[in-house]
Amino acid sequence: MKQNAIKIDNIWRKEHGKSNLQLILVSILAGLALFGCEENSKAQCEQIFQIARNVTESNKNISYLDAKQPVEMKSWLQAASKMESAANNIKALKISNSQLIQYQHQLATIYRIYSQATYDAVIARENQNLESLKSARIDATKAGELQQNLIQEINAYCVEN
Repeated sequence: MKQNAIKIDNIWRKEHGKSNLQLILVSILAGLALFGCEENSKAQCEQIFQIARNVTESNKNISYLDAKQPVEMKSWLQAASKMESAANNIKALKISNSQLIQYQHQLATIYRIYSQATYDAVIARENQNLESLKSARIDATKAGELQQNLIQEINAYCVEN
């Protein structure tokens, strides 16, 4: 009888030992997967922010309407080109998080709107069409506001996750 109790005890330890080991391994793998996803999301957030910072820095001194000084149209064209490039860079990011993918698409669209508004401003300026120039300025201002709001939303999301 004592031998049967020892056998049962050994079997129980082997079976539960395996279960505990499996549970521990599954827990470790799940933790690594979650941590890896978290780190991946953080890295993806940082990539988005880096592109946004570059856009902001490169376009700080662009003016769309200045009655006192001639505006450098070459700088407008450079700004439009940088915005288009930023849109392409954002789209090229390998994003796996579904919410960040939505932000990625929205930001690329905003940069394209901003780029088009800038090109429209150049054409309006060349044609001396003040109304079109003002319209392009309004479009660019709206795109800038959308960008600021979206960057704040992305930042809030990235801080939470």
